[in-house]
This record gives sequence, structure tokens and C-alpha cells, in this order.
Amino acid sequence: MRRLGSLGVLVVIAATAAAADARPAPRLERAIVVGRAAADAPWQDGATEARAGDGAELAVVIVGREGGRRVVFADDAIAPLRLGGKPVAAASRRPLGALGALTVQWSTVEPHGFRVGDAANGATSRFYSNVSTEARDFGRWLGYDHIDYFERVVASWAGGEAARRIAAAVTSGEAGAVQVAGLGTVRYKVEVELPGGTRLASPGAETRDAFGLTRAVHRVSIRGGDDFLGWLSSYLLVPEVFGSAGGGANHQTERFTGADCADVMVGALRRSGRTGVRYTNVAGLTAYAKEVAPPVDLDDHGRPAAPITGVQRGDLIRIDYGGALRGHTPRGWDHVAALWEDRSDPRGPHRGQPDGQLDGFDLVIHMGHPRLVIEPLSEQSPATVDVLRWKR
Repeated sequence: MRRLGSLGVLVVIAATAAAADARPAPRLERAIVVGRAAADAPWQDGATEARAGDGAELAVVIVGREGGRRVVFADDAIAPLRLGGKPVAAASRRPLGALGALTVQWSTVEPHGFRVGDAANGATSRFYSNVSTEARDFGRWLGYDHIDYFERVVASWAGGEAARRIAAAVTSGEAGAVQVAGLGTVRYKVEVELPGGTRLASPGAETRDAFGLTRAVHRVSIRGGDDFLGWLSSYLLVPEVFGSAGGGANHQTERFTGADCADVMVGALRRSGRTGVRYTNVAGLTAYAKEVAPPVDLDDHGRPAAPITGVQRGDLIRIDYGGALRGHTPRGWDHVAALWEDRSDPRGPHRGQPDGQLDGFDLVIHMGHPRLVIEPLSEQSPATVDVLRWKR
């Protein structure tokens, strides 16, 4: 092999630099939010689904074209990088800093808990509903309700590489939204201002279809673990949509755009690996779960008429409301929750600690109005309840 002298090396370097300078000026097309679930995970533009404490992050990249070729502008630390499920080759990457002293702004894209204004489909409830909640035609399909969204700035305009990368935090900007240790789902938008004043933005609140926000709006879902309850916690801040629906991957629960009480339970189970379980109503849960405690009445304070024992964390609690709500729906069971934490009477012998019995002191997680909530079972009393457990 012939060796190059020092002059030859300089010629090669100069030729390489000249080739780089000869590249056509890039046409910048769009900004994209990418995320990674943990420090050892790849960066990608699909939803960022992570466990709490794993350090999920978000960053901005810009896609453009040099002539007919796609190029991706990204900071060096954003690697490996996948867009559309495919790895971005090194030859297609460009340093984001090559675009000059750009600045960025980050916003969350969030659903309002309750509907803003009148329902386009004629629903009469304050919460979103695809079906009628009226006694005369309860459950009649009305069409997909319109979910209302807003954007909230969480990191205002700033420059530098540090501003282009943020923690994938789940927070809410709406008063009264239940938040639990950073768990749940929120979406993000990034805006970029380039030298000269040109701005690019990733999709935001306007990017929606019949089911809600599309997948183009970057979703962050933080869960408490990989089991059923862990994934159920990732649905915190997702709005209630009574009669949630949609085919296949477009089911609103699959897309984290909305869910009702039964669908959120099935959605969490599916995410935990039980993909063969189909969406159903409260009564239909017995196709996938067995009864472990028969129906028992709870009084106004959540005290059971007979002891309810043998229950476990994650068991399903079906609820048939009593009192003025008795028979308010044509179905045998009105609602479903899951046992979140075993508690007892703080003034009793167990002093608030687990007692192995289901009663009004136990914490349950369920789709309330207008979002998933964790609260004492007594909040659902008076009622008749039974207990189911997912089949293996």
C-alpha cells in the first residue's frame, strides 16, 4: 500500500473539507421530540414509556433535507437514535449546533379533565362520553366526544445544549388533577427558534383525530412497575371517556387518550403482557377474572355487612351503587376499581395498618370524574361490592 506524505494528507483533508462545503444548504422541515426510557436505552420518537426512577429524558432533533437526502440534526449525546423505528445512520446525522445559536421552548400538551363548552356529540355529562348517560337510553352510541386540550410552557425560551434536553416529567397544570409521585401520562411539544427568527415546532394540541391527540404528539407515560397496578398507575392524568372505544391500536385506552372504568383496567393488564385480553364492560370482566369474594353490602361509611377476607393488592372490586343511585343504570354492576393498598381504621386495633380485610378504609384506584383517582373505598359507599382476581 502506498503511503501518503504529509502533503498528500493535507490534500486529502482539504478535499474532504471542500466536499463538506459543497453540500447543499439544508432545508429544515420539522422539529421532533425524542425520548429515552433510561440511560442505557436508545433515543426514539415513539412514546417514552418508563418506570419511575429510571431517569427518562427528552431531547429535540430537527429533520431536514440536503438535496434529496434526509438529514437529522441532533446533539452528539443523543445516540443511538431511532426515528420511525429505524436507526439513524451516522452519515445522515449533523450536529444540531451547526445550525447556529438556536433557542428552544418546551410545553406539555394536556387534556382538560372536564369538557370545555358543549359536547359535539350531544353528551349531557360534564365528563367526556361517547355514549348516552341518560336513563332512557343509557349506553346508546353517540359518536366520539371531542376531548379538549391545552398547552402549558414548562421550560421557556433558552439556548445551549442543556436547554435542548429535559427530564421526561409527568406533571399537570390543571387545578385539582390527582398526581402521585410523578406517575401517569402527559405529552410534550418543543419549539425551536433558529438564527434569523425562523421557528419550527413539533405537533401540539391541534394535532388530533376522532380518538384524541395523535401519536405524532410525543407521549410520556411513567409507571410504578411492570405489573398490572404498575401499568395502571401510568394512566393517571388520562381523562375519563365513558364508553371509550376504537379499533385495534386506535382504541382510546391503547392510545392513552381516554378510558372508562373497565377499559382502564383491561388496558393496564394488556400493557403488563396479557395482550389477548379484550376490552369489555364491568360485567364482562368475569371472562378474564374469577370471583374471590361474593357480593356484600357496604353501608354509608364503607363498613361491610359481613367480613370480606382473602383479598389481595390488585384485585378488582366491582361496585353496584346503593342509596339514591341504586338502579341508576340498566346494568347489574355500575363501576369497577382495583385494590391499591390495604388499610384499616386508624383508631382500631391495627391503627391504620393492613388488616387483611376489605372495607372503606382501603385505598382503591379507579376511573373517577374526571380522571383516574386513588382514594378510600368509602368514597364509593353505600354500595354492593364483589371481588374478582385476574385469571392466570
